[in-house]
Amino acid sequence: MLAIELDNKWVPISGYTDFFIDKSEEGEESLSFDIHKDNSFYQYMRSLVRLKSDDNIYSIIGANKPAEVATITAELDMSEWKTEHFTKCAEISALQTKTIVDVLEYIKPIGWDIVGGEFSVIKRTPDCEKCNRYDILMRCKTIYDVQYDIDTISKTITIVDPYASHDDGVYITPELNMTGLDYKETGTGIVTRLYCYGADDMTFSSVNGGKPYVENYTYTDKVITGQWVDGRYYDMSNFLVDAQKKVNELAVPVGCYTISTKDLAAYDDKYKDLKFKLRHNVHCIIDPKNNIDIIHKIVNIRRYPDNESETIVTLSNAARTIESQIKSYQENVTELTQDGYKKETTIRNNSKSIELIAEKTDQNTKGIQKVEQQITPEQLLVTVSDSINKGNKLNTMQVIIDLLGLTIKNGGIKVYDGNNSLVLYVDQNTKKLNFSGTISGTTITGTLFDGGTIRTNDGNIGGWNIDSNGLYNGTVKIKNSGITNIYTWADVFMVRMIVSNIVTADADMISHYDFNGDGKITSADYVALKNRLKAM
Repeated sequence: MLAIELDNKWVPISGYTDFFIDKSEEGEESLSFDIHKDNSFYQYMRSLVRLKSDDNIYSIIGANKPAEVATITAELDMSEWKTEHFTKCAEISALQTKTIVDVLEYIKPIGWDIVGGEFSVIKRTPDCEKCNRYDILMRCKTIYDVQYDIDTISKTITIVDPYASHDDGVYITPELNMTGLDYKETGTGIVTRLYCYGADDMTFSSVNGGKPYVENYTYTDKVITGQWVDGRYYDMSNFLVDAQKKVNELAVPVGCYTISTKDLAAYDDKYKDLKFKLRHNVHCIIDPKNNIDIIHKIVNIRRYPDNESETIVTLSNAARTIESQIKSYQENVTELTQDGYKKETTIRNNSKSIELIAEKTDQNTKGIQKVEQQITPEQLLVTVSDSINKGNKLNTMQVIIDLLGLTIKNGGIKVYDGNNSLVLYVDQNTKKLNFSGTISGTTITGTLFDGGTIRTNDGNIGGWNIDSNGLYNGTVKIKNSGITNIYTWADVFMVRMIVSNIVTADADMISHYDFNGDGKITSADYVALKNRLKAM
């Protein structure tokens, strides 16, 4: 049944033609059908309108309107995966050096389930930036080298191992269920002699009769050389075994069969063992008379829901390789392996082959064989210094170092002198800065000093100039002896004591109280001071 969502209800569509659903091994799924402009549902056929089949929910992406007959195309509805924005996944701790299951469980929308994936144990960090959940989902398919089955009705994503082998003995033959055959072949990239280099340019020549290469001349006797560089390999014997498998794949043309069939299992239970399954191998007897039998994997199935017996399957013997996946995306890949060793792969579009520098881990080579990295204190110092000088940020949970300086969260700074004595620290309880050293050549502003002694030879404090003679601010002077140019009634008492010979005046006192300038303190100075104070 094909239905359309109208007012939050699923309404069956009628009157359409040529309805089919395509599903590929990578998990992509789409539907297509034709509808006449006189059909009452024609008016609703526009982008983002949702459609539903028996198996999935789709969103319209194209409609060639206006036309007498419009062809409607739709893809899986993944709108719930496109609502949240991520700036930089590599800075999210929950996504750093994780398995694909960990990553998808973290990013999945509410109500979705992640199934499978137990086979994928490698740990990497998605390198997506300025992206949504769906972008990360698709990116993970590449960096973890997996495939998906997506069910938008049950909201389930199943992680699929693309290298799992399935052979149920299903066959296709012109005498039974084959109705049409189209074959395309490409010899681009054929290699019959493959030179191989592992970690640190290791070869397996010592275990291969002195030859750093493997050969396969089953298709042609021509010598066609190629290179395979893979830094994941440290063991020569294992490298030789995998190299032979690789040259066996490269030595024959890549063939692709598009076969029109009758899906007998769809309407007759006695043919249930001939049911076509995506990613399963099929024995295709293309020429029964000459006994030509090929075994290829189903990489795409096109079903016609209104005529289940008519099915088109696409078979291919193309090997799934990391190189081919990277070539299709044409982008730089940053992989974070299980031990946290980071390396950027290099993609060279102008070369005959893509050189992939993969690091120390891969599902197909049974994980990490050997990872060694030693960092000396000297190397770490150089790395940190170089990073800061280039403007890069060094960030831990408590400390940030960048071009702006040093930031320490939650306090926690201690400074020791050459004698290992603590001279500066922050008390974690009082949050006070404690200092027992000497501050020199420093301007201190806006600071309250509570207790202690301040010593200075000269300078300025709050508008008062200070030097060896005392304090002054332009009008008021205070000498070190305590004598000022300001007079109070206390000074009248002091002059009387001097005139009465009770106190002997020194030079500073005579200079301060000698108002008539006769060089001594007399009753005339006493009267002059009283008159001055009365006039104030």
